[in-house]
Amino acid sequence: MSPQYALFLTLTALAVALGIAATQVVARLAGGPRTILAHVIPVLTAFATMGALGHSLGAHFGPTVPLYGFEVSLPWDMAIGLGGGLVGAGVQLAVVRALRGRSRSA
Repeated sequence: MSPQYALFLTLTALAVALGIAATQVVARLAGGPRTILAHVIPVLTAFATMGALGHSLGAHFGPTVPLYGFEVSLPWDMAIGLGGGLVGAGVQLAVVRALRGRSRSA
């Protein structure tokens, strides 16, 4: 397996874990959705945030660690991924609440 592919799989697994964690946090604190499908948007936003800020723009803060031959800022990537997942879960919660309110009033 090439180092680029291994790094991509590692960061994808990290994004999935962070998106699931963000969904659970929002579900427990604000009463958000808890179904399996509720994890899709936060996982995608966590992945997109990590990809856009951490790798496409090259914004690295904090210590870096060698991973598969690359210097990766894992603490920064994890914080960015969790933040993106929380934003995605929050937006999802707002949309679900707006749709529920609209269907009750109709």
